[in-house]
Amino acid sequence: MNGITQFPNSSRETFVGVLTGADVKRNIAHVFEAPEGATRLRIRLSFNPHRVAGFNNMITLSAFDPLGFRGAGHRHGCVHEVFLDSLGATPGFVPGPIRAGPWQITLDTHMVMPDAPVAYTLEVAASAEPIPLRPEPTAPLLRPQALVPPTAGPRWFRGDLHAHTVHSDAIWTAADLAAWARAEKLDFVSLTDHNTVSGLAEMLALGGPDLLVLGGMEFTTFWGHALMHGSHDWMDWRTRDGQGMAAIATAVAARGGTFIIAHPRAQGDPHCTGCRWVYDEVFPGPARVVEVWNTAWSSDSHNEDALALAYDWLNAGYRMALTSGTDNHGRDLRQRYGFDHVYAPALTEADILAAVRAGRLYISAGPRLEISARAGGESVMMGDALSPEAGAAEIQIAWADAPLGAQLSLIADGEARQTWAMGESGEARATLGVDDARWCLATLRGTDGQMLALTNPIFLSGFRAR
Repeated sequence: MNGITQFPNSSRETFVGVLTGADVKRNIAHVFEAPEGATRLRIRLSFNPHRVAGFNNMITLSAFDPLGFRGAGHRHGCVHEVFLDSLGATPGFVPGPIRAGPWQITLDTHMVMPDAPVAYTLEVAASAEPIPLRPEPTAPLLRPQALVPPTAGPRWFRGDLHAHTVHSDAIWTAADLAAWARAEKLDFVSLTDHNTVSGLAEMLALGGPDLLVLGGMEFTTFWGHALMHGSHDWMDWRTRDGQGMAAIATAVAARGGTFIIAHPRAQGDPHCTGCRWVYDEVFPGPARVVEVWNTAWSSDSHNEDALALAYDWLNAGYRMALTSGTDNHGRDLRQRYGFDHVYAPALTEADILAAVRAGRLYISAGPRLEISARAGGESVMMGDALSPEAGAAEIQIAWADAPLGAQLSLIADGEARQTWAMGESGEARATLGVDDARWCLATLRGTDGQMLALTNPIFLSGFRAR
């Protein structure tokens, strides 16, 4: 066996195969029988690194022991090496006993380029070698997050709903992510690694009175990506065996979690495999939160198109909430990210996510931007709805910390109804009759047309939710 060293009392097996374009978007399981007494498992996948028209194949590994999920290595490259034992594991995978019985080592074929067969070798070995004790971490851990009292509210909390670590395809650790979040003066940050929750325990331990850590995962499927927040357990991301994406979204909600469609208009195959959202049954189906600002506004996530898609869903009667996510992998920290500013009663996971689902947030790369409405004695903020009998609405938009020359727009039913050239701070007012619009929000753009801030919608008297 070329890639894995043989140990005494070990069991090993080598699987070889050839993949073609017909094997793309599959979960190909290889079954390995782990013997009694095994203490460590090693896995090595290698395949020939064909490039077709400048694009790479992408084949990743997932592991399941006789009781269930043991990790996912969502990484690029043509060699994947993994170890698991009772005390440690390769990032993305879960430490624990090497249970005797059948293990499934799955090749997830996110991209196999056509017209270039891919030969692969999968080596799996279980051994009964002694497991050396590993030194305790030298860096002190902060207090467990469960012991941190919630911050008094209600007020605005600023944070990030989409970030990664070395437990998937990022280049930085959980400690690096937490340090960056503190340097950015964020109130909350979410770990959403691709198809694994293996880094979540470490990330939660790095939370503290000044930083709430939200538990999550990014469903990195073959036909779109989605964020799961509020559930700290792994969920199967594979849309197969009768489980579609609508069922996954419904299951997240049943767990008390929050399901967010991620970067729905990102460039898809073969540029970014599976990144573009193409699930007909979740368009938006049971989903009611969509990420419209991913990384920098002008990135290849095509945020303008994502926002236009959200407008279409709103016009179709879906009561959507709009979010952002830095999708930070630790590579370029100089980008102008849009952060979520969430109005919540307290800085707790439940309160932040409930406010996100309700649309009580605005997204900003710096300026403050709020929208509210009054009609028929009612007063509402973004995310809220006026009653059908409320009548014409008086809209108020307030902003601060804006660059000179920035342009403020009132968007109603997807169209700019009024636009103001504005100073650093101020207020603007407008009136929308019952027949004028069903929903409205505000956007703030720089002189270059780039988005600086946008609010969630207010639903007016004429809105009829589906």
